[in-house]
This record gives sequence, C-alpha cells and structure tokens, in this order.
Amino acid sequence: MVTFTHDGGGTSEEVWQGADWAVRARPLTLSGCDRLVVVAAHPDDESLGAGGLIVAAAAQGIPVTVIVASNGDASHPHSPTTTPAALAVVRRAEVVAAVRALTPAARIRLLDLPDGSLAAHRTELADALVAEATADAPADAGGVWLVAPWRKDGHPDHTAAGEAAALVAARIGARLLEYPIWAWHWSTPADDVWPAGDGAEVLYSIALGAAGHARKSAAMAAHVSQVRPLSAYPGDEAIVQPGFAAHFERPWEMFLEAGPSIVRAPDTAETPGSPAPDSDAPDAPTPDRAVPDTPAPGSLTAEFFDDFYSGSDDPWGFETRWYESRKRAVTLAALPLKRYGAALELGCSIGVLSRELADRCDTLLATDLAERALDVARRRLAGLPGVTVERRILPAEWPEGSFDLVVLSEIGYYCSPADLDVLLTRCRDSLAPGGSLVACHWRHPVGEYPLGGDDVHAALAALPGLERTVLHLERDFVLEVYEPAPARSVAQREGLAP
Repeated sequence: MVTFTHDGGGTSEEVWQGADWAVRARPLTLSGCDRLVVVAAHPDDESLGAGGLIVAAAAQGIPVTVIVASNGDASHPHSPTTTPAALAVVRRAEVVAAVRALTPAARIRLLDLPDGSLAAHRTELADALVAEATADAPADAGGVWLVAPWRKDGHPDHTAAGEAAALVAARIGARLLEYPIWAWHWSTPADDVWPAGDGAEVLYSIALGAAGHARKSAAMAAHVSQVRPLSAYPGDEAIVQPGFAAHFERPWEMFLEAGPSIVRAPDTAETPGSPAPDSDAPDAPTPDRAVPDTPAPGSLTAEFFDDFYSGSDDPWGFETRWYESRKRAVTLAALPLKRYGAALELGCSIGVLSRELADRCDTLLATDLAERALDVARRRLAGLPGVTVERRILPAEWPEGSFDLVVLSEIGYYCSPADLDVLLTRCRDSLAPGGSLVACHWRHPVGEYPLGGDDVHAALAALPGLERTVLHLERDFVLEVYEPAPARSVAQREGLAP
C-alpha cells in the first residue's frame, strides 16, 4: 500500500527528465479514435493527466466527454476558512472553466459522488461511463477511447475510477488508456510499478505542441483552489504545489495501456523503437503545428422549439405532471422575499409558473422565443394586472431596466457556452439592489442540449458579485437563489438572526 502526502517532498521533475525510462514510450496517435471519454476522480485530474490529449482530440474534430466522479470537496479537510460544501461549489465551477479552456465543445458530466469513497460507488460510476460511452454510438464501441486515472496511481479514488473504466472498456469493447497523477510524486523512474517492456503494460506518449501546451496550462490555472492557497492559515495550503505541478508542465503526456487491447496490430506510428516523446508523430500536435480553436456548439434556435411544440401545447407536462407541480412549489418557496416589485421570467413557456409568480410580484415580464407557447401563455395570463408577455431571443434581445426578481428556469442549457456567459452576466447586471436571481435546471443529460444543468449552475457559481443564499439539490434538478453580495438571510431580514 502506497502512503504519501501532497506536501511530503516527492520525486522532482529533474529526476524524471534525467532518466532514460521514457524512451520505452511509443508515440500515441489518435488513429481509430471516434470518441474520447475522459474520466476524472476529482476536478483537476482531467487537466493534469489528459488535458493535452483532450486538446489534440478536439483539434481533430473528435467528440470529447469529460466525466468528473466527485466534487473534490475533501481536498482541504483541515481548512479553517471553508467547508466541504462550499469547496464543492467552487471546484465544480473550476472544472467547468478548465474543460472549456481545453475545448469549448466538450460535454461535461459532474456525478456528485462522495470524495474519498469512490470504491463504494464503482457501480454508479460504471453505469455513468456506459451511458456516456454508448450514447449516439454504433453497436461496435471499438472507436470509443476511455481515458481514466491509472489503477496503480496510489490514490484509492484514482484506483476506483480506473477499475470502473477498465470494467466498462471490457464490457463494451472500448480502448482503455490510463494516466498517472500521484505516481509522478511518490515513485521513481526505477520503480517496478512502471512497465518493464514485457508487453503486459505499454507506455505511450503524446506531444502537446505549443498551442496544446498553452491550453493545458490555462486549464491547470483554472483550478485556483488547488494551485493556490485558500488563505495564509494552516490547512489552506495549495494541493498542487510548484514541484508537483512541474510534472504536468512537460511538452508531452504519458498514458499506459494494459490487457487484451494491446494485442491488436499497432499502426505504423506505434511500433516499438519509434522515436522518443518529443518526436514529430504524424497525427499528434507538435511544437510547430498550432492547434486550431474548436467551435463551440451553438445555442438552440427557434426552429428547434417550433418543432418541439408542433405536436402539443404542453410537451413537458407542466399542467399534468406532479414532478412539475412540486418543482414549482419548491421554486416559489425558495424565494427569499414574500413579495417583489418588478420581475423578469426568462423562458416562460406556456405560463404555468408565470401565473403563480404574478401573485408574488407587482409587475412581471414573461418572455420566450416559441410563438406557440407564447400564445398559450397569453391566454392563461390575460387580464392579470402588471403582466406582460413578450417574444425575445435571449441573450441578444435583453429587456431594459432593472428587476427585483429574475427567474432563470430550465433554459440555461439551451445556450452555447458563450451565450450562457452573456446571459448570466445580464441576469446579474439587471438585478436591483436586494434583488433575487433564482435558477432551476434538470440535471439528467439531454443529447440535443449544448450544456447540462450542472454546467449552467457551475457557471453561475463562478459569476462574481453574487452570493448564493439558497441551494436545493436533488437527483433530478438543482435550484439555487443568488443575491448581490453581501446578502442577508431571511431570518436576518426579519431580525431573527444577527
């Protein structure tokens, strides 16, 4: 059993660079990769261990999914300035920003499994991997590459994540590559943990190139809570300290492959005795080849929603499903104020929530871009004082003025990452002093949507100038309320708390 700590010295990068062990590595090309699914036990594993591979895949137009098993909330167990719950929010936002720095087009899944206990949740992780690896894929999953933490990395969560990936790879016929993280810290080039050249395990390298290296560096820097101290107090030290970070600032990345998948005939660029990791591999990004930007998925258009409403006035079941009725009740109960002045509802659909909001607000501007939904909403809300229903394409057609309440319910994931940034910024900037921004989104993946609900709320958590005052998290949806900082609680407003 390997025992180590993040601040306990470790093998320096100079030792690794001075050894000849890396000449055993074969250049890794992306030949045969139709889809890349990267597994991270904690936020930052994906950037440290496979950031360059993600950039290279995106540059070749290969779809990329990043699955983060835990929120990494156990990284600072002795912190005097933060709590695991608060750290989870920060790290979720950081990993979204980091992956977007690698490629804006990547799909991100945040599984919310317990940090430090992934071994007890291998089944849930494996189920999520199967769902992602086979989504929109042909029956033959041979073109799917699963990339996960190395099972010999020495961290129990990394071992569990690697084992889940190995199980899934064997089940669906995907290729499995594993990346070391902590092994660079506690082991040495001479340790027998590394491949001995007997074919049982093969070491691969991929050159990052100048642009790929820059993107990986930006992704690593996005994990602020890990690369910088949380404060000057003991217990808040940086986890990824400079000596450790040096292992991930190389111009290449290393991966290991084990099991039956290495028996297949290698392509010409992967034959033993090929050049060392800094060689100009035919399909790998190299220092003299810039990695182009990958276009982000676009926001959903009015045509999408016109088609969606074509068969029903209520395709989501707002009027009939207990799930929707209960969620509206939770949303209304979460509002910090009993009554609001001016309210803005973004994506009102057929106006079911709008009708209940109208009873809590002096004025309500309800917007949507689907004409058929707006026709139903206008009939439902007709005659209510202070209620206006308008068609607007957001975030471009933003209403003027400020609002005491902004409702962002079930529409953030329709946006491209760039449009979401603009949307959230305008939500914040439109809040009146003492106003409330309530956001609620479905958490399960939907193939047509550019983003997931967790992506939206991670981006919201990273928005400066706001303080979260309500968090309601379920398996199906997440609901949060943000107010301009510094915010007061309901009890504080009524003089019940200091």
